[in-house]
Order: sequence, then structure tokens, then C-alpha cells
Amino acid sequence: MKVYYKPIISIFLGIIVVAILVTFLKSADPGIKMYTGLDRLPQIDPDYNEIVIPPNMAPLNFIINEQGTEYYVDIHVKNSSTNPIKISTKTNKVIIPIKKWKNILSSNRGKELYIDIYLKNELGEWRKFRSIKNKIAKERIDSHVAYRLINPGYVLWWEMGIYQRNIQNFNESVIFTNRVTKKNCMNCHSFCRNNPEILMFHLRGPYSGTMVVKDGDVNKINTATKYTMSAGVYPAWHPEENHIAFSINKIIQGFHAQGDKTIYVGDKASDIIIYDIQTNTITTSPKVSTRRMENLPNWSPEGKYLYFCSGPEWTDNRKYDELQYDLMRISYDVETNHWGELDTILTAAETGKSISFPKISPDGKYILFCMSDHGYFTIHFTSSDLYMLDLRAKKYRRLAVNSEHVESYHSWSSNSRWFVFSSKRKDGLCSRLYFSYVDTVGNVYKPFLMPQKDPHFYDTYIKNYNIPELIDGPVAVSHWKLARTAHKMPIQAKFDSTVDIDALSGATKISKK
Repeated sequence: MKVYYKPIISIFLGIIVVAILVTFLKSADPGIKMYTGLDRLPQIDPDYNEIVIPPNMAPLNFIINEQGTEYYVDIHVKNSSTNPIKISTKTNKVIIPIKKWKNILSSNRGKELYIDIYLKNELGEWRKFRSIKNKIAKERIDSHVAYRLINPGYVLWWEMGIYQRNIQNFNESVIFTNRVTKKNCMNCHSFCRNNPEILMFHLRGPYSGTMVVKDGDVNKINTATKYTMSAGVYPAWHPEENHIAFSINKIIQGFHAQGDKTIYVGDKASDIIIYDIQTNTITTSPKVSTRRMENLPNWSPEGKYLYFCSGPEWTDNRKYDELQYDLMRISYDVETNHWGELDTILTAAETGKSISFPKISPDGKYILFCMSDHGYFTIHFTSSDLYMLDLRAKKYRRLAVNSEHVESYHSWSSNSRWFVFSSKRKDGLCSRLYFSYVDTVGNVYKPFLMPQKDPHFYDTYIKNYNIPELIDGPVAVSHWKLARTAHKMPIQAKFDSTVDIDALSGATKISKK
């Protein structure tokens, strides 16, 4: 009996080749030959459509909220030599390979990025949605963002920490947590010119003091003196790295049983001080220590002017929801300790709203700020929106990045092309981080949610992202070094003997008694 091996081998090899091809097509391209076009965009979450993407941003993983038995995604740049990213999946979760994503972004700066989504229905028919179109920016964003994570419920505030996220990938690491300081409050972290090596934050309650980190050195400072109403509160680094402006505040809190303002944070008094790191000295001036409430300082990028918010003097018969803040500035020379004259930039009378958290872009062209119906601590106010003032045209506008929920804390990238802000738009409860692009003429583009490796992440994560600060690199100082300094007694700051104490506001002088 003859055995015909050649036909059997040929058939066997053919089966192997077909199997390999089927496997390849399944993983890279399902071989869609026939499909029906749908004249609408697919529903995806997060909403990554018509946005501008930094060329160094982590993959924008997403969920396809469309019913199907199989999905195919084609991410590409037209007329590009870069290979497209092809993803075939039987679930609606789209996880983009990070190496291929980085390649397609870095190789196509300034070009349009298309995302084509196909789905197969229960009848085995393919449907194709309209293309999602985004743009890859030419300019990168700072590589990291630092933030405090804190529970949204007031009664759970004691579990918190300051963290950093590498937004080029999905790596999050701790800068400092209050687990080693008896779960005290820690807040107001701030960096000098987006530099991860120069930062500060406050510890409140046990181990209280202001932690100052500069070029690897860590010190804890007591910025409260007998001539100031409190220790430093809201900070701003001078760009020359050796001075920090603070507001000093008599903070009050109120709790309401109903309405959208269940928690209210405000002041009965506030002034401005400046701390000199080199001389360990606190200074101020009667011009920023008045019976009005001076608050929320921020330096111009060249360090010549100090911007701040200013509200009317507190009186016991004043209703908390009637208090509104103006935007002011004053010149100050850190070399000579000389204060200039006050200048009014924008008033509540002009806007009809209260101004808070002014942040000047590093190129000196714009001020990004919040406005709400009243007060300055906007994180609890649904009326809080982001606005931008063009310092050359002296015109301001409400930005299209806003939602019906709270928009609050924000900071600029070091190149002035991006900003990050917190918003509660996703669920009305927890603040999340959003990024927006600003072009060279001041146009602000649609914000997008900070991506996570698992696009379902925000469905179950219930902590607030608080005070996002863009930094160009990771904070390198160790948690151990911070903890060791936190447990030490603070260095007592001195008060500037050249200040005319008697000319300061009554609120500032009250500590003399």
C-alpha cells in the first residue's frame, strides 16, 4: 500500500498557514471587507474627541459605550510613515500599547490623529462610526503632576497624602503622606517655576510647620510670629527661588444642611507676608496689611509684581455670600525689600463675581483665575468657573472648558502651552484632573481627563485630586528624609525689624496683645 505523504504534508502546512493568518488578522485586523457606515460619532468614555494631545502624554485608554459582540479600533495619522495602531477586542475596553502610542505621537507632532471604531452586531454585521479626530500638539507638557489625594467626605479628611503622577505613563508615587505624622492635615504644596527640586507644603496640628525643600535640603519653618495673625497659608514662590509670599488668614468654616454650598470656607481677616529663605525673615508692609482682606498671592514671571486678591473688611453683620474679591497687584523688589504702589487689575464691581486663585502664565501674557458668586475658596461652589485675562489687551473671558459643576484649582505648564485644573464634572462629587491646550494667540481648547491604565478607574475611585501642580520631572527627595525633618522642632522665623508695626492692620497686630 502506497502512502501519499506529499499531499498530506501540503494539507497540513496549509492548515498551519491559514491558522497563522487567522490569528494575525484577529490580533491586528479582523479583515473587515464589508461594513455599514454610521453618520455619528461613537460614544466613548472618557470623552477623547476633538482634543489637543501633548506629544508625550500617556495612552488615552477608553471604553466604547456601544453594544457589540466584537470591536476593532484603528488609530492612525493620514499620509504618515508611522505604522497605525490596530486593536481587535471582544470587550469594549480599549487598551492602547504604550510603545506604539508614544511612537505615533512623537513622530507626528502638529498632525491630526484619527481613531476609527468598528463594531460587530449580533447578526455578525460590521458597523463603522464617524472618525474621532484629535490633534497632536507640537509642544510637550511637563512630565509630572503633583496633587493631594483626600476623601470627599469632610469627616474622613485625616487620610491624605501628596502624590505625583508621571503623565507620560501611568506611574504614581508618593511624595509624602500623613501616616507618619499622626494623620495631621497637610496642604498647600507649591513649586518654584515647575521645578520638582524646589517645593514647600504645610503640616498642621501635630508636627506643625512649613516644610521647605530646596536643592536636596529640607527644613521645617514656623512662619508664625507675634506680629502675624497666623502662620503662612496660601503660598507663591518668587521666581528667584529664595522668597515665598504667603497670605496669613483667620479662617472660618460653615456647614449648611441644604443647597449646593453645604461647606463654606472663608476668612474674617487676611494679610500678605513674604518669607526670605536665606535670612529666615518674615516681612510685610502696611500696603498689604490693611483692614481689607488680602489673599492668594502670585508672582509675575519676572518677579517684579505680586498679584493678590483683596476683599472688603469683615464685619459681623456682613453676610458670607455677599463678600466678593478684587484682583490687585503691587511691585516688590526682593533685593531692596522695597514695596511699590497698589494697582487695581480687575474688580468684582466690573465682573459681578468674586475673583480667586490668580495664576500668571510663565510667558507673562495671561492670568488664569476662578470666579464664583462670592468668597474665594471655590472648591465647594458650583458657580466656580475658570476665566482668563489677557494682560496685553486687558480683557477677560469665561473659558469654554467649564461645566455645570465645580472648576477650581489650576496651574500652568512651564512653557505656557498647557494648564491643568480640577473639576467635579464627571460625577458632581469627586474632583478629577483635566488638561487643556493654549495656543500662541491664547485660544484655549477642549479639556481632557487625565488618562488611567484602566479606563474604568474613575468609576470606583472616590478620592479628590486636590491642588494639581505641573512639574517638569519627579520630586526626588525621599519620603524618609521628609519624615525625619517633619518630626523635628521647626526653625522659628524672625520678623523684619524694619517694618512699621503700628502701621499694620489691626488683624495683623492682634497677636501683640
